[in-house]
Amino acid sequence: MIPRTLRSIVLMAAILYTGLTIAQPQPTDSVKQEKKWFVPDAAVLQFAGNTGMLAIGPGYDFANEHLAADLLYGYVPEFDADEAEHLLTLKGTYKSWHIERRRNFEVVPFQVGLGLSYYFNDKYPLYWDDKYPKQYYWWSPKVRLLGFVGASVSKNMRSSSIHKIGLYSELGTYDLILTSWVKEEGALQFWDIVNVSLGARVTF
Repeated sequence: MIPRTLRSIVLMAAILYTGLTIAQPQPTDSVKQEKKWFVPDAAVLQFAGNTGMLAIGPGYDFANEHLAADLLYGYVPEFDADEAEHLLTLKGTYKSWHIERRRNFEVVPFQVGLGLSYYFNDKYPLYWDDKYPKQYYWWSPKVRLLGFVGASVSKNMRSSSIHKIGLYSELGTYDLILTSWVKEEGALQFWDIVNVSLGARVTF
């Protein structure tokens, strides 16, 4: 148990370090080189939110930072389960507007997005086996669709390597439990189907 946990933590740290290293501005003798398309704009660390107990990965900004895409590797320790869980989540976030505050602080009062998670564990098959009638289950055990709303606050940094450091919080849910809430009226309360996540985003 402990070695697996340590390996996962080391892997998360390596992913973050690689993103930070790649994104560092490289000195040039004359003309400033344009950043490659695959070089991330940010490094993201998230706690909870259906992406794993802890998730980490690169982030990309578009449309003057009104759109963001994050690719997160998530890890869930074993706890009382048979094995730890590993997943990969692609998140897309729309940030409505940015409010500039004093001392270089910036607030995004509302952001909304969707995500797609893929579980690597063998106990989650991509398709149901033949013992179930065709289309008996509409969903895949290996893939989850996520939805979330939230807000964020960040501080613009006067640094050549770090542009912004931000914190965010999101209220989210996922396809299966949301479907159950809609179909089985009264079986689940609203707070049974949502979760709260916290995260940090360092923009280069």
